[in-house]
Amino acid sequence: MLHSRKSFFLLVLFLLSVSTSVRAQKFLIPETAMLQRAGSIGYNSFGIGYNLFGNKKGSLDLAWGYVPKSKGGRQDIFAAKFAYRPLDIQLKNIGILHPLNPGLFVTHHPGGKFHTLLDKEQYPDGYYWWSSAVRFHISAGTELKINTPKSLAKTGVDQIALYGEFNTNELYFVSWFKNRDKLPFRDIWKLGFGVKAYF
Repeated sequence: MLHSRKSFFLLVLFLLSVSTSVRAQKFLIPETAMLQRAGSIGYNSFGIGYNLFGNKKGSLDLAWGYVPKSKGGRQDIFAAKFAYRPLDIQLKNIGILHPLNPGLFVTHHPGGKFHTLLDKEQYPDGYYWWSSAVRFHISAGTELKINTPKSLAKTGVDQIALYGEFNTNELYFVSWFKNRDKLPFRDIWKLGFGVKAYF
């Protein structure tokens, strides 16, 4: 379990370091906060985020999600999510629509029943090719940034955004590829939706 957590945090540190356009000290103060439902990072999830690149078209979110015991067993999920917003559509008196935002993210499931590396004494080499603790995802989302009223802006919130996001992971994709005649492509995609505050 300790090895799994160490691997996850090393990956998060790597993702933080790749953005050379953002000064290191800016990472200490979050620029966004998010609340998400579903979407492969928990039944509910909470997180903080940072704008990337000079034009702020990129984002990095760090989130913690959970699955309650009543939904299949208590489980925690940590996620590091990158998204890019290439298109801006100005909506008069409403805000900005980002219609198609590709992204990548990684999730880590801590706990004794999940393992980053499988026990070689229990499973021969090549028996399972995936990790039960770590999943790599691709995503596509849509985000609507809403102009906030002056009363809310006084609290430090510049904009509120509503978003939806489809995603799949490497295990789902390979399972579909090997079973294309029985597994519909639409079934490997998961949907999440949430709200994000920009400070």
